[in-house]
Formats: sequence, structure tokens, C-alpha cells
Amino acid sequence: MLERLRRLLRPDRRRDEASTTYRLCRLRHATLHPGASLWTPGVGGGNLGVGAAEALDDVGIGGELVVGFQVRAREPVHPHAVLARIEEVRPFPPDWDPEGLGASQRYLLVGVARVTLDRDTITHKRIPTVTAQVEPPRDEELEAPSPELLAQLTTLAAADNHWPQHWHDAFELLRSAPLGQWATTLGWRLSADERIALFDHPERIGPAVASNLESLQVGLDPARRREAVRVQALTRRTTVMPDRTMRVVADAEGWALFHPADIGPDLEGAVIPADIQAHLALGDLVSVHVPAGTSVRVRLTGGELNEDEVAVGAPSVTFRLDVRHGRLFLGGGTLANNNHFQDKVEYAEPAQWVDVPNGLFATTVTALKPGEDGERGYVVQLREVIDLAAIPAPAKIPEL
Repeated sequence: MLERLRRLLRPDRRRDEASTTYRLCRLRHATLHPGASLWTPGVGGGNLGVGAAEALDDVGIGGELVVGFQVRAREPVHPHAVLARIEEVRPFPPDWDPEGLGASQRYLLVGVARVTLDRDTITHKRIPTVTAQVEPPRDEELEAPSPELLAQLTTLAAADNHWPQHWHDAFELLRSAPLGQWATTLGWRLSADERIALFDHPERIGPAVASNLESLQVGLDPARRREAVRVQALTRRTTVMPDRTMRVVADAEGWALFHPADIGPDLEGAVIPADIQAHLALGDLVSVHVPAGTSVRVRLTGGELNEDEVAVGAPSVTFRLDVRHGRLFLGGGTLANNNHFQDKVEYAEPAQWVDVPNGLFATTVTALKPGEDGERGYVVQLREVIDLAAIPAPAKIPEL
């Protein structure tokens, strides 16, 4: 495998080393990581954008071009892309309908290197081109999968299920492939935002793929249906920072953003603190006191605040937040304060859950001006940190 990667990463002699202008292949519904291979168009692969087939045919087998990732036809190409080599070209199988795939044949692309695009240089000729800068490799993509990940794959492949041929091919390919191949092959099971987030943050590939395989395996096992429902409700492995507005009616304790497994009894017998100050110090929740029955609008974001959310003098407080389950629940403050895991949380409305990447966050809650209908508004801004201890924890639940 290492020899194959070294061979793939050798420069193409036909490419002018001083040139940074490449033919551009727009790829939808998939990403390609350096050191990985992808058949496109195809099952689990990406359909091609405008001019992509012409660029691929012009380069030919053994040639290199830039593969840019495009979520939808009218959206710009993502600024980070991959330099790829065409290893093989095949006609479509006889039973395939090529309509909408963007090509008349299939291409085996192999990722060579990461590149950053100058999107202002994209041409819209019959064969599109773009100027790109080759970037240093990311070692995480070339790492071998963990023994735990390989065990998951083996268990899944042995499941009593009528796997289609592309899954059998994937099982064989992934056994000896680096993590970049796992993200490329299984990327079709992820959303477009999640695929691109894994390309931008390859250090997250292992946990994201493990969670994806686990959810698939649980769903196939009749004996684990109940667990499947619970896992689906309580656990996610997302790589995308949230930007979402949610609503809740506060109870006697106000409102809280938390994960119930961090507040209620641990199924494995771990000791859970009983007092709210301990939970604040551990980063288990974000909570604000407001009168019971108050309608609250909460915007959770990992990005920048807008003009209405940065008013001078607006009251705010910063919490520690340790996200461990890939999700947070927005509910009444009593759910957080009574230190009791409630089954009804599993079956709460989906709008009360928000997916958040696992990690440590300095979480600032800012109170906004009430809306015309009197509804209270808050913005919760997440900023990733290395050490929660550097953030002073609130001594008690604040009133904002």
C-alpha cells in the first residue's frame, strides 16, 4: 500500500512543474482525498459538473487535473480541492442509465495532492481551467484504519444482508486502504456539508466513519432495534458546526442546552455529580434563568454574529461546554437541574435536538432584544478551545 501511494504521488512528467493552471473537473455528491481512488460517475460516486467530462477526456489516462467539489450546480466550487490522476477509463455497464450523470463513460480518479483554488481564475470555456496552489499533505488521510474500525467493517460484512455489489467492492477495498479512502468510499452516506467538513478536517475521519458504520450495523440487527432508536435520538457524529435557531418554552428553572446522558445516571455506573455547580465546572450544560412559561428563541452558531446580535452593552455570560455525544438538547431547565435521565427526551421533537461536533467549547450566551411579539431571544456562540480550565465557570445559573 505504501509503495502504491509513493507511486501515485510521483509528479506527472507531462505537467509543467512551473505551471499552476490545471483543467477543472467539477465533482458533485462525493469528495476525493489524496491517496484514495474514486470511480465517477457511479454508484456511491459523484456526478460530474459542466465541462468535467470534456476536461477528463482532454487530459486522458495518466494525466492530472484539479477535482473541485460542488454541492449544487449553481453554487461555487469549494475553495479546497484535490489534484487527481486518471488511472482508468471504462464504458458504463449495459444496465446503467447515464442520463444526468454528466458523462458517457466512467473514470477512475486517484487523489494526488491537496490544492487551494483561486476561484477568480475559473474559466467557463468548453474545457474549464483554474489556477491552484499545491498544499502540504495531511498525514491523517494516509493513516491506516484502527483495529476497532477494521473489526467494525468485518462485522458489517458478515451481517445477514443482501449487499449489492458496490458494497462487496467497498468491503474489499477498505480492508487495506488508508483513512482517506474510507472517507471517500463511505462519503455518499454523509451529507454534502459533512463530506466537505471531513475533507477540510481529516483528523475527524476516524470517529465519523466509526459512527456511520455503527448506525448501519445497528439498523440491520433486529435484536438491536430498540437500541437503534435510542442511538439515533441521542448520538451523532457530525463534523459540521451548527447555525440554527430553535425554540422552547422555559419551565420554573428557565431553559438549558445539554445532553441528558451527561446529566442523568450513567448506564455504566459512573458517578454523576448531583449539584449544578459541579456540572457547570465540568462543562455539561448551558442554562439561563427566565420566568416559567416564557417563550425563548435560541440561535446556536459556530460562526460570527450578525449586526443585531452584537449590540453594545448586551448582557452575556460564557460557559464551559464539553460536547461528547455529537448532539445537544434544548429543553426546560428542570431537565438539567433534577439530575434525572428521562426517557421522554429520547422521543422529543426532532426540532429540540441540534448536531454539534464533539469537542471543547467556550460558549457565550448573549441576550437579544425581545421581538415584537415579546419573545425572548438569545444567541449561543461556540468557539473551540484546547483547555476548558482556562475558561472561568459560572458560579450559578445566570439570569439574562
